[in-house]
This record gives sequence, structure tokens and C-alpha cells, in this order.
Amino acid sequence: MRILLTNDDGFDAEGLQCLISVLSKKADCYVVAPDRGRSCCSHAVTTGESLDIVSRLRNQWTVSGTPSDCIRAGLMLLDLKPDLVISGVNHGGNLGMDILYSGTAAGAREASHWGLQSVAISQYMRRDVDRDWTVTARRAEMVLEKIVQLERFGSGFWNVNLPALTAQSADLRFPISVCSPEPQPMSFSFEEISESMEVDVKKRNNVDPTAIRTVLYKSNYQTRPRSLGSDVDLCFSGHATMSWITSNPFELRI
Repeated sequence: MRILLTNDDGFDAEGLQCLISVLSKKADCYVVAPDRGRSCCSHAVTTGESLDIVSRLRNQWTVSGTPSDCIRAGLMLLDLKPDLVISGVNHGGNLGMDILYSGTAAGAREASHWGLQSVAISQYMRRDVDRDWTVTARRAEMVLEKIVQLERFGSGFWNVNLPALTAQSADLRFPISVCSPEPQPMSFSFEEISESMEVDVKKRNNVDPTAIRTVLYKSNYQTRPRSLGSDVDLCFSGHATMSWITSNPFELRI
């Protein structure tokens, strides 16, 4: 099997590199990933500036663009012909409405537009739970094995979230559930930045200090709404979640 991997955390991210290490033992792996972090870029593509494509290692490249750019470059310029495309493992969950903003999900979605089997994989994280990215990669491999068995691919992709389990749970026994994404958006607020923190930004942009408010986006991922049986509910409860996401926005359902 030939697998093309990308992500939105950048080529050097541990989640991607450990997944490559695990999957390359069973498959031919090709990597086309952003040269730096591109989190929350959604399905952005680069059209107004040039892209640098750099060969890093054998069958591995970086692109000075988004995950969607990486998939396009891999298929059109590098002429890769994968059997499966995997985006991740992302450093953080992509649950519910996160899918709309996620560069990780966009990498898988872009591949599905080309008619390719694709999966986005994210690791839900909590500050009070330690992480071992090699163990995460092995857990991701287990979920991928289940996905291949289901043989459900078409005009869509699988969005996978791994639960925040301790590294000591390396026996890999955890529930894997097919479910729908949480429909409720996260609650959030904006926090005013103090005047002393604003000064440099305003001077740099030649903006009248009295004409602008500077704020920070604030939210609490752990307290987000969770409907019973949704991906948020199950992943927060220790399940690996699998959600089928239709990638064709023009598909009519009557």
C-alpha cells in the first residue's frame, strides 16, 4: 500500500513523524507537509504567491503552504499515486465544529475531492494527561485498521479523534466508536488586552491608539457542549471516535 501523509502542525511535528515511523513498517509512505505550523487554516489554498517545495528526505517534501496546497502539490507536481491519504496526527482534538476550521481535516477533504481514500487523525489532549506520540501512532494504526475493514470511502473522509489516555495504557485496549460530530459550537469570549500590551501593535501598524480595541480569543476546550453520543461526548469519555464527513458541498439530499 502507498500512503501519502500530511498535517497542519508542520513537517517536524511529533504526531506526524511518529506516525510515519509506525506506518512505514507496513506500507510505502510519502510525506508532503507544510514547512511550518498552519493550524486553523481550514481549506485555504495559496493562489497569490509562489510556493517552495523542498525535498527533505527520500519521498518526503515540505511545502511553504497549507495542507490543501500540500495535497495538490503531491498529486499534481510530484505525481504521487497513493492508495490512502492520511492527515495528522494533529496536536489537539478536531471534534464537532472544529472540523470546519481544521487544516488537518482540510488535508483529508482535499484528497477526497480527488477521489482518494482519506482520513484525518487528531489527538485530543489534556494538560493533566501525559503523552507519548509513539503510543499515539500505534493507537492511530489500530483505528486505521478498522477503517480499512469498513471499506466506506467515496465522496467524503473519515475524521478520527484519539482519546486522552495515559501513555501507560499502551496495551491499546480502548473503545472505537463510529459517531456524528457534535453540532453545538464551542462557547468563547474575547478578553481585552491591557494598554501596555497594545502599544507596539498600534505603532507598528500606524493606527490611532484611540481607534482600535485589541482583544484575545478565549475559550475552554474541556467545558465545550457535548450531546450524548456525539464525538465530543465519546472522545472525552475515552473512546476513539470516527465520523464520516461528506466532502461534496453540492451533494443534494432530498
